Amino acid sequence: MLVGALQLAKLSLLIESRKRGAHAIRLGLMLMLYQMVCVAQGSTWKSASGLQLFQSQLLATAFFLSSLAIFGFSQSVTEEKEGETIGLLRLTGITPLSILIGKNGAMLLEALVLVAVQLPFTIVAITLGGISWPQVYAGYAALVAFLWLLAAIGITMSVCRPDGASAARTTATAVALYALPPFLTPLSSYPEWQAMCETAGTVSLPAQLMTVTESGFQGSAWSPAVWFGIVAGIVCLIVAWGKFDSMAMLAAKSDRSPLRLGTRRISRRAWSRPIIWREYVFSNGGLFWTVVRLAVPAVMFFLILGQNSGVDLGFVSAWTAIYAALFGILDGTWSVSRLYLDEIRYQTWSSLVQTPRSLSQIYADKIYGWGLGLAPTIVAPFLFIYLTFMFHDFPIHSTMTMELMVGTITVGMSVFGYLHLLILMSLYIGWKAIPATLTICFMAGWFYVSSIFTSRMDVYARCGAFFGTSVVIAVVIWVLRGKILHRLEVLAETA
Repeated sequence: MLVGALQLAKLSLLIESRKRGAHAIRLGLMLMLYQMVCVAQGSTWKSASGLQLFQSQLLATAFFLSSLAIFGFSQSVTEEKEGETIGLLRLTGITPLSILIGKNGAMLLEALVLVAVQLPFTIVAITLGGISWPQVYAGYAALVAFLWLLAAIGITMSVCRPDGASAARTTATAVALYALPPFLTPLSSYPEWQAMCETAGTVSLPAQLMTVTESGFQGSAWSPAVWFGIVAGIVCLIVAWGKFDSMAMLAAKSDRSPLRLGTRRISRRAWSRPIIWREYVFSNGGLFWTVVRLAVPAVMFFLILGQNSGVDLGFVSAWTAIYAALFGILDGTWSVSRLYLDEIRYQTWSSLVQTPRSLSQIYADKIYGWGLGLAPTIVAPFLFIYLTFMFHDFPIHSTMTMELMVGTITVGMSVFGYLHLLILMSLYIGWKAIPATLTICFMAGWFYVSSIFTSRMDVYARCGAFFGTSVVIAVVIWVLRGKILHRLEVLAETA
């Protein structure tokens, strides 16, 4: 068993090392940490600037590890299911435990490198002052335990879910339910909800990362949250091991007809634009998931309203817009990253480009179909921003309104630019394009926002900067579109 696991791990590590996405993720995190150091050095007048730097780097690394779990560990077994190679692996005599260790060993090593990358920056934080060695030990213990738990959750969902999309969604839901409740306490006025969130905070490792970076922390590195992460990770791996043969082989036994994927009931009659119909029905779930996407922002609104009795609807709408935007980015990220991967994986792309429609028309139809399926999540943030203006009970000047509207347009343009970059990178490095693109865009967005709002621009100057940025992003989107079409043409010729 150990020999089989080591051989499979060696092969996985060799394959993963040849993908440029892993290097992009590590480089992106290192550059982000360097940017944090620059900001901290420029704020030496503040007390405990080193502690603030250490907190920022821990949270940034936790974000990267979470994205790696959602888009990486959750795909380790599902990619074998979709390629129908699980049976071949079992025929070689490799046990389920060996497959789990081998498939995820290389990815776990990569994630540990992400943790090790920040060691030099931690030394800089210690030099800047405000941080003690017990905080460093406790911070890294919580970070490694969080990585272990994320990997175990991702592996379990990869085994138990039938395809990559459902595995990623389930992993994201599980991570959110575990990590977010302690941070939602200020959003509620009910003591019961606050008590529940505080109880969840005792076992939440992201909350532990915040606790260890508080001034004067002298606690033990082996906190209840760390022990919970270790034990829960072991339990998840045992579940994945026990369910491997019954759940991982389920895809091979089930009906793999695409007409059964994504929705409960799908009409077999295509539209007059079949590519748009295909993307709407199969990639985005059709009418069923359109209704779900409509319901999610509405549920968010009423949950926030119910937890904040007595506040104005403008406050509720503003927070709903933020959460709806985050949900939309997550939802759109997964679906757009697979816009062409299924055709390439099942070797149907070369046949698709032989149809009478040109490559540009096929590209446009796929984007239209994708946009139609995600229309609720695209429109919802802008709708709730508009409701914020309608229901606010505080004075808003016309200049503030203008700045918010122009800034919202810039944010929307930047999201579409991010999605185009994600499409292009996915054609080169597959699922690794997701954390790599998130890295690039997160760094660029943070640098841009910090530059705009720390400068001495007035409102009109900021609006001009936002407008100019929107124009630049539109040009970038057009350039990325050309690069995508060129890459698709190359893939069609080499398929």
